Amino acid sequence: MASRLSDETLLSAYDRGLSSFDWQAANLPSPMDEERGARAFLDGLLATEDTAAEVQAMEPSLIRHIMLTAGIEEHLDLLPLLSQEQMTHIMDIEGWDAGQLSPSGAARWLQLHKQANPEELFRRFRDLEEEFQLGLLGPLVETYDLDAYEKMDDAEQDALMRLPCDEVFYKIKSEDPEIRQFVEELVAQALAKDIEYAYSMLAHASYLPPSEQESLALRFRNARLEEEGFVTPENAARLFLAEAGENAIARWTGLNVAQLADRLIASAKGSSAPLNESTSISTSVKRPHAVMTIESALASCTAEASGPIAVSLSHVANTLAVATGLEADNRQGLRLVLAHTKGYCNLGLELLSQAATIPSTLISDEIAMRIVSNEHPATLFKTSIAALDEIRRRTLDMLEIAGLLSAQTTQQIRRLLFSRKYGQIMNTLDFEALPTIGFEATEILKGLFNRFPLCPATNAVGDRMTFKPVYDLASLVELVRWIEQLKNISPTVH
Repeated sequence: MASRLSDETLLSAYDRGLSSFDWQAANLPSPMDEERGARAFLDGLLATEDTAAEVQAMEPSLIRHIMLTAGIEEHLDLLPLLSQEQMTHIMDIEGWDAGQLSPSGAARWLQLHKQANPEELFRRFRDLEEEFQLGLLGPLVETYDLDAYEKMDDAEQDALMRLPCDEVFYKIKSEDPEIRQFVEELVAQALAKDIEYAYSMLAHASYLPPSEQESLALRFRNARLEEEGFVTPENAARLFLAEAGENAIARWTGLNVAQLADRLIASAKGSSAPLNESTSISTSVKRPHAVMTIESALASCTAEASGPIAVSLSHVANTLAVATGLEADNRQGLRLVLAHTKGYCNLGLELLSQAATIPSTLISDEIAMRIVSNEHPATLFKTSIAALDEIRRRTLDMLEIAGLLSAQTTQQIRRLLFSRKYGQIMNTLDFEALPTIGFEATEILKGLFNRFPLCPATNAVGDRMTFKPVYDLASLVELVRWIEQLKNISPTVH
């Protein structure tokens, strides 16, 4: 059992592609700088004349992210200022775990409100949707009338909490001390503030089917998240469909993806085959700073122009978080998702702008700006996917022709690539490639077939290799160069 669970954990890490290799995101501020900036931002909010208005004007997802980054325990004064919309968003994320209500997550945030102001616990809970309240409390409480109470033995009676009427009792069914404390304090505040509501809340939570209330709450929650830019896992998986990227390559460069791959391979071999009259990939690799990135485009645009681009970029990041199965409380994973979002949009932008056939009188940043203004960041992301998928297919052809992998194995990997089963691809390479081509070559292939391809950063040291993400054309060409070197391997015969 332990072995099987370990294999499942490994495959899950590979499928996500976020932490299965030793690499660091270089296109994001350090966690310490990010925390310092978030704290300074919140301190500035608290110093404004109308802090409540400033806080409530912020996007719910943004204020939640900033509070988590800065450390919400040190900024409790902000919690009573949150609007109901912002609080609902927080509960939509923190109060759920894999499509099921999370009593611990919801209780944590409500207890934080109590630390800010004791009366906030009950007020915030009561303002939540009725279905959420009942779905959350249903599995946690059970009520008994006086007749049922008198039939219990002393130990059972001692486990019950008595209501003021002395005719109704309730039991907290959770053994978690923090959840028990949350329910006790919630009921106590409800009895103090609105005794009729307290009795009704406990009765409904005890007798209504909790799964039915949870199902209704989940439907409302999913509808809100979709309006905010969150998508279903099925729709998120479409981000890795390359057709829109292939169309963008044809539209801006006049090349199909196979021809673009030919140029990349030629550059990796040291060729200077031109993409158009004035630009070649090999030339662009020597001048990696000649192309505008998404970040520089946002910085150089007016607020009116940059706003839609930033929103679209956030939508891609949200989609990518869902596609990778990322949990909402995985802050490091969220940082890596944002790094990948920007990185692969930048790679797509560089691929299109360096090979663009629009007037050669435009300099590279003007070409890039025109592309950014006309293409959704998701299309730039898919442009990277299209180019990378073509390189992967070429690599499988090369491995089969060179006798490094059997035709059966390469065909299996092609099917897995088509269905985006990255974990199973790398598992297959561990079993089929490692005995034939050795550790270093296998790790290079696994870097290529990772959900987010990675390029070796240094030669192997002992039994460990380090990698860097393929966020620009220079890194992509370098990865192709590593792959091309695999042709020189003599397969081990067993």
